[in-house]
Amino acid sequence: MRRWIWLGLRLSIGSGRAGVLRTALMSSGAALGVLVVLGSLATFSAAGAQHERAEARSPVREEQPSTPSTLRIYDIEDALGGRVLRRTAVIGATATSPRPPGVAVLPAPGEVVVSPALRDLLGTDPRAAARFPQRVIGTVGPAGLLAPDELLAYVGAPPAPVSAEERMLDEHWAVTGFGYPLGYALGEGAAPDVFTPARILAGAFGLFVLVPFGVFLATCARLSASTRDRRIAALRLLGVSARQATLVNAVETGVVTLGGALLGLAGFALLAPLSEGWRIGRLQWYAADLAVPVPVVVGMVALTVAYAVTIGVLATRPARVDPLAVRRDAPHRRPGVWRLFPLLAGLAGAVLAGWSGRHEPSQGDALLFAASMLLTGLALPLALPTLGYAVAALLARLPRTPVWLELATARLRHAPGVAPRLVAAFTVMIYVAGMGSLGVGLIADDRNLSPIDDPGGRRMYQVLGPGPLPADELRQVPGVQVVDLASVPATVSGEQGYLIVGDCADLTGMFTLDAGESCVDGQTYRLVHQFSSGAALPEPGAEVVAQDGTRIPAPEPILHTRTRFAVGMSGQILVTRQAPVAAALDVPPSSSVDLVATDPDAADRAAQVLAARVPTRYLGGDLGTRRGFDAELLVTVLVTGLVLSFVLGIGAFAAAAIDRTMERRRDNATLAVVGTSPRTITAGEVGFGTLPLVIGLGLASGATVAIAAVLAGLLDLDRDRVFDRVAPTLWLAGGALVVGLVLIAVPAWSTQRITAEQLRRP
Repeated sequence: MRRWIWLGLRLSIGSGRAGVLRTALMSSGAALGVLVVLGSLATFSAAGAQHERAEARSPVREEQPSTPSTLRIYDIEDALGGRVLRRTAVIGATATSPRPPGVAVLPAPGEVVVSPALRDLLGTDPRAAARFPQRVIGTVGPAGLLAPDELLAYVGAPPAPVSAEERMLDEHWAVTGFGYPLGYALGEGAAPDVFTPARILAGAFGLFVLVPFGVFLATCARLSASTRDRRIAALRLLGVSARQATLVNAVETGVVTLGGALLGLAGFALLAPLSEGWRIGRLQWYAADLAVPVPVVVGMVALTVAYAVTIGVLATRPARVDPLAVRRDAPHRRPGVWRLFPLLAGLAGAVLAGWSGRHEPSQGDALLFAASMLLTGLALPLALPTLGYAVAALLARLPRTPVWLELATARLRHAPGVAPRLVAAFTVMIYVAGMGSLGVGLIADDRNLSPIDDPGGRRMYQVLGPGPLPADELRQVPGVQVVDLASVPATVSGEQGYLIVGDCADLTGMFTLDAGESCVDGQTYRLVHQFSSGAALPEPGAEVVAQDGTRIPAPEPILHTRTRFAVGMSGQILVTRQAPVAAALDVPPSSSVDLVATDPDAADRAAQVLAARVPTRYLGGDLGTRRGFDAELLVTVLVTGLVLSFVLGIGAFAAAAIDRTMERRRDNATLAVVGTSPRTITAGEVGFGTLPLVIGLGLASGATVAIAAVLAGLLDLDRDRVFDRVAPTLWLAGGALVVGLVLIAVPAWSTQRITAEQLRRP
């Protein structure tokens, strides 16, 4: 046993310059793959660490705490220059109050504790300084922050009166501690801004990293396949048993892969501490968050080596079973037509799902489509040998075929499984990129699903939160209109309804009137809304009784209103505040008003006034920021995954192309000796790699278009719009073809020098 292990070790570092090159390619491939996988696993660790810190600072609230607590916490999502600003208002803090992680002392009114990133902005950004005129008394430590660039402030605020109805909301309950479990959802309602849920993130990288890494590692494990098969066959012909030959091959593959895996591990250990401050999209992290547990690292390295050894052992079975045929370089068996069946089954399943769900897709249709899409991707490499053999046989029958093309087709028919193995990674990469770009395109449309704004560019917000309302100061802000429309319950023509109380400017700020209509303060009007779904319009003079008993006759004038924003309004009668009857009405005070801003800058100025004057108040609405696991973050994850897939695909193809060129030098040397020109030899090598490359890229592009067409029908989408989303994949396939030609042609041309060693060595 020991001698065969030693022979495997000797073969892993010997066998001349070609063996050294093969070892370098295998180990560098394993190193790159392990580095990428470790980086992907580190994102899972970072997500978990951020999730734990987010929970640690989440307040624990009790309506009736066992021990008296005067502490109240209000978490507010603000925005500063397009970035999320987390502003936490603190009320009633004492020396014994619980504190969130990273905060040494809670602020009193007129004080603020800020994160390091916000502290830097206070001195350079006037918008930040206008929000926080309070005195900075401390800095939030890393234990209380999700990432180094997070903008976070704990602002001291005076007690805010809360109505009896609002007091039922848990946000007004006493805070007894920190560390409340968080629940996240896919959408902008998820807060705080942490790339969660981590399982979805890990699943995305599993699709875009682990699958291409599996193809990449399988390609590296079969480098110099013909040479290694002949070596195994020679050992068998010398009397070595199949088991002993398997051990030699396993040791050789395992040692090289382990060396590369350790090199990748060392690269990750070097880069991880330097990554603090790097950014992917809007994501940043602390370097300490990238710590992957040691058992996970050991398990990943062990699985990497085991997978490569398994691929190598299974692939050398023909050399162990029929060594004589391998030594004589006998033609390989013609690939069976059965290899096409999985691909056809995958496409047929997708078409069936699209046809079945053309009217109303069900969960079964969605599952069938997903399974068919996965099967199609896995079946693409399986179909390449059969199609490559068929195309080579067809080209060989053409009249006046050039010598280089005859040479390429003859080699492809002699070993139909070699060239497809060369392009399998590229084929899978193009298909994954196509499906990913389709998903990115469809999900990215969610960015336009923001609240409906006025066509003139105006935006509507609500002023929310407890505390006094600085309405007069907000009215002084340029580009801002404060809209205060109150709804009063009333009986209209004997049925329950509502009165709307407000100025004409309030009404026309929120709604538009039909052409020729106008509102005059001091009058009352009957209202006809664009989407009326309530009581019928009262007749003029009909009795209208408010909840306080005030009687108002239904007026003669009518106003027809249409919505400017994504809001509705219920009320059959408008009573302007200047109307005589308005003085007798009991209008309940409103804890919030609406605000209309002409542009985002005007909304930002209003937010500055609220933050500076009443820290517990804030603007509710679209502030132009992204937070939580929303469409933008999902696009970031998908694009990053596609980039990693592309890197692994390029790496696999480059390693296989260079190795294939070095392996063919012996046969090319024989051709050169008999007088074949270097140009013809190079063209033959390029043709041998280009034929399956064109087939693979064309097959992947066609499968992507077919799946996209089915998806368009399944989701009832415009086919042209869907095809626009996958069009970049076709350009990517064209670029991959150019890159593949270069990676094949350059090594083939640069290795034309013939030596006697190449004629002697197997």
